Amino acid sequence: MITVKEITSKPDINKFITFAWQIYKNDPNWVPPLIFDMQAMLDKQKSPFFEFGEAAYFMAYRDRRPVGRLTAHINPMHNQTHHTQDGFFGFYECLDDDEAARALLKAAEDWLRAKGMTKIIGQENFTIYDELGFMIKGWDANPATPVILNTYTPEYYVRQLANAGFRKEIDWIAFMIRDDFTLKDVHLKMKDRLIKRRGLTFRNIRLKNLKSEIEKIKVIVGDAWSENWGHFPLSDRWFDKIAEALKAISDERVLFIVEDGDKPVACSISLPDINPSIKKMNGRLFPFGWYHFLTAKQKAIGLRTFMMGVQKEYRNLGIDIALVVDTFRAGRQIGYSWSECSLIVETNTKMIEPLLKWGGTPYKIYRLFSKDL
Repeated sequence: MITVKEITSKPDINKFITFAWQIYKNDPNWVPPLIFDMQAMLDKQKSPFFEFGEAAYFMAYRDRRPVGRLTAHINPMHNQTHHTQDGFFGFYECLDDDEAARALLKAAEDWLRAKGMTKIIGQENFTIYDELGFMIKGWDANPATPVILNTYTPEYYVRQLANAGFRKEIDWIAFMIRDDFTLKDVHLKMKDRLIKRRGLTFRNIRLKNLKSEIEKIKVIVGDAWSENWGHFPLSDRWFDKIAEALKAISDERVLFIVEDGDKPVACSISLPDINPSIKKMNGRLFPFGWYHFLTAKQKAIGLRTFMMGVQKEYRNLGIDIALVVDTFRAGRQIGYSWSECSLIVETNTKMIEPLLKWGGTPYKIYRLFSKDL
């Protein structure tokens, strides 16, 4: 018999977090999340999401044994921006048990319906700018291990969602560029032309001036991403999270900003893929996890470009091409052997088409599913 319970206590939330180890115990590609990081993310007093959002946490049990978990949540910023009544689910993990999956998803549907939502979308952990989606391609990719800040899910989750009445909402694509990619002469000269003809300044983001640099990134992203699927205005605390990540693991040599005089117009932010080292920590900083974390950046062999944007009035000039070239050349010089550009929504053809021309391969796909309530 399946029962689903809403959980609120700290001990139960810790069980919610550690349940994931039961799902992936035999999967060599899974990267365990850092438990303290998950605790902070799910803490309604600490997580930036709860400045504006609300959520409930559910666990499914078969004869008192946990068999699944998820969150149901509402993002008022999303609904205000898009004039919708969408609800969301996230942090989904479930054993290969379709009855449990249906019961778990129904609990989220019922909670959201009672709150007046007319559609459920997932997964988002908690927003479009957190980890999202279910893998529908990439289990045999190289690397098969998820790249930093991306999800990883079993193949049978797709079947569970379909059996529960969910259908495709939209796909997000990860592109891979290997170090044997040959840059064309026209690409190499793009930056010089922009400097000469437009007077633009290309430079590295300065971590010692990170506070002021983040303010410039806010301006760029707020305009550049405004037309993307699911975009909503990002809070200062979300950018604080980005600043923390940059301070902890970034390499200044692959962080770029473009300015027109004093005006910030574009940026590209890449992070070393430290997930292979995070994997060895098995969710814990102590007793030995700290060593893997401290050496993770030096051991990274790949990059993930997870934030790139060009303000609307500066599009179609080739700034995005110049930023990709700078990232690729810097990464190759440092010694990275590949770069993932992700996640790019399937409707963003202005970014996808150039990536395909530059030699990018769509090697992983993450899907959001939805269902009318």
